[in-house]
Amino acid sequence: MASRASRLRIRPLAGAVVLVTFALAACQPYRDEIFLIVNETGENVVVTWDGGVYASLPPGRSTETIPLPNHCRVTPLPDDRFTATTETGKRYTYGRPMCPGETWHIREKTPGSPPASAGDRRTP
Repeated sequence: MASRASRLRIRPLAGAVVLVTFALAACQPYRDEIFLIVNETGENVVVTWDGGVYASLPPGRSTETIPLPNHCRVTPLPDDRFTATTETGKRYTYGRPMCPGETWHIREKTPGSPPASAGDRRTP
């Protein structure tokens, strides 16, 4: 059986662990702050942005970024748009600035399917 002194040392430690857990949870970005990119093509894609490779995504995988404040309200459209290219050469462009809380579903548009996103378009 634990002594009274041992129990008294454990209580402050447990309190510190709970405090650190809450502090770390508060630092996590909210979903409405994140721009999410999801590969739904069935192929590996390479996502480029601002002149360089941003991410390589296998089918079904995603990546996220936190856009700069007011980046999504820019007009005219910035040149640093996201582009995704599949292994077979299909190219997709996110046709607008990234906005917090939005998701770019990289996929083929088929009749009757929900829109990939407001800014998504397939480029030949």
